[in-house]
Amino acid sequence: MPYADTGRISLYYDDFGSENAAPGAPPILLLHELGGSSESWAQVIPLLAAYRRVIAVDLRCAGRSEKPPGEFTMGDVADDLAAFAGALALPALDVLGAALGSLAGALLAIHHPARVARLMMCAVAPDMAGPTRQYVAERAEKVRTIGMRGVVDASLANSFPAAHAAARAAYRGLYLANDPAAYAELSLALARLALSAADWGRIAAPTLVAPGAHDFLWPPAIGEQVARLVPGARFEILADAGHFPHLQAPASLARLALGCFAR
Repeated sequence: MPYADTGRISLYYDDFGSENAAPGAPPILLLHELGGSSESWAQVIPLLAAYRRVIAVDLRCAGRSEKPPGEFTMGDVADDLAAFAGALALPALDVLGAALGSLAGALLAIHHPARVARLMMCAVAPDMAGPTRQYVAERAEKVRTIGMRGVVDASLANSFPAAHAAARAAYRGLYLANDPAAYAELSLALARLALSAADWGRIAAPTLVAPGAHDFLWPPAIGEQVARLVPGARFEILADAGHFPHLQAPASLARLALGCFAR
């Protein structure tokens, strides 16, 4: 079973497409959303792995990775990823994140710049301040008392537009399978995240911000704010996606990612 124990955390990962990678092309690291796991990328992976080595990892407190008790920060999640890359002796990575994974990728680029060759973020916000922080924190506390089933319908309705009802139904089982205590801690780490304009300005990797046109939670205007904060960042809207482009428009996302990472 593919686990990497870094000494600080044990992370589950899947590794695909090594035989298809062009010489010198860095692996693509996929970072999932809150409530998901490496399995969230199932429709995207074969489209990317036809051309590149692709590594999909479960973040701490998600999927099959270790779920340590107690508080942690999103900075710890980024440190986990840097240690993971070191444990596998990976070169600088092309990083593709979605929602929570976008912010984990941004923090990896900020705090461990040598680990990131290029960065693509789908569904991202410049900060968690305001209603989003309150919503995420309140949902975390609710999950502790009533479990994942008590929040699943409202959570997925916010993330999947009506046009993606089939994708929502397919995702429901993955969401329900989360460990409530671990999900709550990861949620609170996200809720506590505070990033300044100066933090975003430290990202040196070539960056693409690519929100879904129908993202209710972090609409394109929010993503555009991030693109303006990252030096030289490009901005492109995925016309057929909502908050989770990798689940709602995998082919469009894969095409855009391959173009981004070929530059």
